[in-house]
Amino acid sequence: MTTFPAVHKSSQPAAVPFRQTLILGVVTALFGIVVLAWPGETLKVLGALVGLWLIVAGVMRLAAALGEHQALGRRMLTGVVGAVMVVAGIACLRDVADGVVVLALIVGLAWLMTGMSEIGIGLMTHGRARTWLTTMGVGSLVVGLVFVVWPSASLTAMILLTGISALVIGCVEIAFAFIMRREAATL
Repeated sequence: MTTFPAVHKSSQPAAVPFRQTLILGVVTALFGIVVLAWPGETLKVLGALVGLWLIVAGVMRLAAALGEHQALGRRMLTGVVGAVMVVAGIACLRDVADGVVVLALIVGLAWLMTGMSEIGIGLMTHGRARTWLTTMGVGSLVVGLVFVVWPSASLTAMILLTGISALVIGCVEIAFAFIMRREAATL
């Protein structure tokens, strides 16, 4: 029969501070409420952020194209991509709805590329790993296609899931803070 050593109060890990956990829970729950109350506004903010990101990334690419450490062809390609990114970013900021669609397309393309790479890697492996990777790859392709075909609906669903999950997590954190405070009082 195995016996376990007695746990002394001093050997227990420090409890998470009540106020810190409570504040984190309240902020997370409020974030969820705001996202759920104004999903359209949340999408507009995301669209504006995509526009800003495209401009900054484009300017960085343009700056890289001016450097002489790359071959001429690569510098030209980098410059063209940078210019397209800046123009797309300005277009997103002028019409934030376009920024939302661009965001959905970026997310969709990321899922599609992930799916293709998972399927490719899965086909090169054997056994259970092959099945899992191929299945995940097909799932990623499906999600990517949904984002590309229905960009607005996909982002709206993503925003709603974000709001719901933040609200639930925030409420759990608030409850956890009170549970931890009660347990700390009994020690």
